[in-house]
Amino acid sequence: MTTYPIADIYRTIQGEGHFVGYPMTLVRFAGCSLWGSKTCRIAADCDTEPTAVKKRFTARDLVSVVWELNRHAVGIVLLTGGEPADYDLVPVVDELVHHGHRVHLETSGQKSVAGLPIEWITVSPKTPTYQQRVGHALKLVVEPGWTWREINALDEGTNFLHRYLQPLTRIRDVSPDDRDRAEVVETNLGAVTNLLLSTENIGGRWALSTQAHRHWRL
Repeated sequence: MTTYPIADIYRTIQGEGHFVGYPMTLVRFAGCSLWGSKTCRIAADCDTEPTAVKKRFTARDLVSVVWELNRHAVGIVLLTGGEPADYDLVPVVDELVHHGHRVHLETSGQKSVAGLPIEWITVSPKTPTYQQRVGHALKLVVEPGWTWREINALDEGTNFLHRYLQPLTRIRDVSPDDRDRAEVVETNLGAVTNLLLSTENIGGRWALSTQAHRHWRL
């Protein structure tokens, strides 16, 4: 029976993208095929340690944990990582949908997830050659120095309902013994807002996304 390496499962409030502010259960898959790869443009600033496996679950056991966390109620379940699309998600998604959950997915888009009954797909590409160029939201983490040239190149040939530009976020520790006081630094927030307010975006094709959950300490 297939088991999945899971870094964490917990209830939270979404802090970025289209569903910011919504409560959901987050299932963080461990492992990422782009981790350590020279092709991943933001590997050094990845906000998770994708190799940290807390436990392995079957699809049925995973859904049981979600059920308990949700206090025997259905809701939004976000599959994220690491890179969840590195694994066969069909059993997990089928089991969640069968029990009435609304399944969301956040992926780098490096592998196609076509055909899965997922309510909402957010693609946040880490390489120019990503495959999943269709979905509900395209979210680009903007590197310092970017112009519309880099953004348009990643947007080429895509079909998304919503598009977001997100500043590159780093964490500056105030004290190694008090991570709750760590400073959240959005390194290029001003540059991203300038891009969004420029004439190239006068029609509002792109909107701002930030990692608000970091400021909320979630």
